[in-house]
Amino acid sequence: MDHLTTWENVALPLRVMGRNESDYADDVTDLLHWVGLGNRIHAYPETLSGGEKQRAAIARAVIGRPELLLADEPTGNVDPAMGDRLLRLFVELNRLGTSVIIATHDYGLMEQLEAPRLMLQEGQLQVGAPQITAR
Repeated sequence: MDHLTTWENVALPLRVMGRNESDYADDVTDLLHWVGLGNRIHAYPETLSGGEKQRAAIARAVIGRPELLLADEPTGNVDPAMGDRLLRLFVELNRLGTSVIIATHDYGLMEQLEAPRLMLQEGQLQVGAPQITAR
C-alpha cells in the first residue's frame, strides 16, 4: 500500500487481525531485518527497488504465519545470498506448520530442498522426486 511505510505494510495483516501493536512491533522489525530491509523500515514503496518491494511483500505474507503460502518466483529479484535466506525462511515456516508452495524456474534453488515437486514440461504436469545436492 503506497501510503504506508515498509514497517506499516508488513504489520498490516496483524493490525487487521486486531492484534495490539505492542504485541507484534518487535516481530515486524525483526522480520524486516531478516529479509534485509532493516534500513528501509520507514521507507515508502515508491522509494523501494523491485527486490526490496518483493522482500517486503514476502515479509507481509509470512508475518501472520498463514496455513498456506503460495510463493510465485520469490527469489526472482534478489541476489543468490538473499535467495538462500528467503528459502530458509520458507523452510522454517513449513517446519512451524505452514504449507509452502513455491513456483519457480530456478532449479538450483529447489535442488537445495528435500521436498516433493510438480514440474510442468511441454504442457504436462509431472511429479518429481526430490534430489539433494551437496552444498
